[in-house]
Amino acid sequence: MRKHKITFLLPGIFCIMLTAITLHAQEKATPRPAVNKWVRYYFDRIEIFQKENASLKDSKWKNIVLLGDSLTEGFDAQKYLPGRHFVNRGIVSDHVGTGERGILRRLDSSVFDCNPSHVFFMIGVNDLGDDITTGSIRRIAACYREVCATIIKKAPDVKLYILSCLPTAKKYARLNPPIMNLNSHIKEIAGEMHLTYIDLHSLMKDERGELRQEYTREGLHLTPAAYLVWARAIEPFLPPAGDEHP
Repeated sequence: MRKHKITFLLPGIFCIMLTAITLHAQEKATPRPAVNKWVRYYFDRIEIFQKENASLKDSKWKNIVLLGDSLTEGFDAQKYLPGRHFVNRGIVSDHVGTGERGILRRLDSSVFDCNPSHVFFMIGVNDLGDDITTGSIRRIAACYREVCATIIKKAPDVKLYILSCLPTAKKYARLNPPIMNLNSHIKEIAGEMHLTYIDLHSLMKDERGELRQEYTREGLHLTPAAYLVWARAIEPFLPPAGDEHP
């Protein structure tokens, strides 16, 4: 009788083992999620910056650094403001630096090793996209202050300009109230540190306080018309075209 019970159980045990082996094989075959593509992009961009900086260090010409996130990366300054030495240090999806990545974590490759004369700095919308609480805005502003203080301390001869965050629209319109809050902090930092604050927000908002329709396609990133406004706003603070200011 005992022998028959064992014989009866064997097919069931075999099926369970086969199922377990199959599930294990499926799990093993399923690719693990890759590192976030924006994390990879961040470090890839820094590698590019470091390679570019090798030649910038030995150059006798000073450079105008554009420092920020995707909005900055998309700004083709040579197109809108020809005749100057621009270095674009924008990175898509970047933050101010309250975490492991961000502007604060890459100041060597993005400012100090660029042989800069001017730095135009704008960041914050991605930080707010992650967290729009009052406590988070204070942390973003504190980190923003640290970025500015570090640049002033390590490169006192560099002319640092800080730009307001831009308005948003469409599905990003929820960010407009915290953007206004953060901009008030940024303007306050500019006053405390005797820096020029360039208010792009006022130049690009519509009557509802959102990014004007002609300046964006999806509510966040910019059209050529918006970059033209940006270029005109910073042009008064640039050296004359053709003045390579060695």
